[in-house]
Amino acid sequence: MDADQRLALHRHSEFWFGDGNIVFCASNTPFCVHWGVLVCHSPALEAILAMPSGYDTDGTEQLPIVLHQISEDFTYFLNWVYHISSVPPPPDEQLLVTILKVSHLWMISNSIKFTIDRLENLTLQPNHRLELARLYSIPQWITPAIHQMILMSLVNTTDTEAAQMGFKVYTIIARAKEVIEREHQALAAYPPSLLVSPSFSCAAHLHRQCKEAWSGFWWKKVAHAILHTTNPLPLTQTLQLIIEASLPDGMNVACRQAMIDVMIELDGLEVEERIIEGVIRAVTLYFSSL
Repeated sequence: MDADQRLALHRHSEFWFGDGNIVFCASNTPFCVHWGVLVCHSPALEAILAMPSGYDTDGTEQLPIVLHQISEDFTYFLNWVYHISSVPPPPDEQLLVTILKVSHLWMISNSIKFTIDRLENLTLQPNHRLELARLYSIPQWITPAIHQMILMSLVNTTDTEAAQMGFKVYTIIARAKEVIEREHQALAAYPPSLLVSPSFSCAAHLHRQCKEAWSGFWWKKVAHAILHTTNPLPLTQTLQLIIEASLPDGMNVACRQAMIDVMIELDGLEVEERIIEGVIRAVTLYFSSL
């Protein structure tokens, strides 16, 4: 068996075209494809391939262009480019991520948009969205993924899921969740507005009863929702919960409204959103620095 025969044994069974004019090697498998087909998808790739390498045989079977960062993903990418492969495609998510990976490497803008648009419609875990946003520059995915991660418990996060986010992002989210939890505990423990004076329709000697009714309602209804172990109420929804609840027994209507008005003026219920916005800014800045 001569050298050419030995080389032929390793050729890809489907993506080795006899009239191909450029040879790539991924996962020790050579692919002979068409330069013109590839560069019509990517002007950037045309510029890359046109760069002199110093070898006359570069891009031939004797000296293929080795794709270190792509490996077996190249088969699925070519399957998408040529639309002729009998190779069973992987599940939608894996196929789309594969196309995105190769397209990002070669700056193929039309297929990057194609894959991102379709991945948008899939149910991806937020940690995976953050990973893809970091690897392939998809900043519009950061905000919804962060909002989801803040609402989720990190207790059951696996090492793989944490690695997808990256240590720095995981740390930013974990610290933010701890600060938010402290804010929840503080609001639950100390009902605001207790220092409000009696309303115009409430006698001073009856206002003590209003305060007691407000404190009881706060602990049984509001604090219970804020401190819920699996689905804590976002602080921004606290006011709506209070407004929609029935008037606590023994409380003057005008006194309750006065206490609600004080809560609105203090603007303390927006602290959670401000923390989340800070997380989004920090993660966005970090990703843009990579």
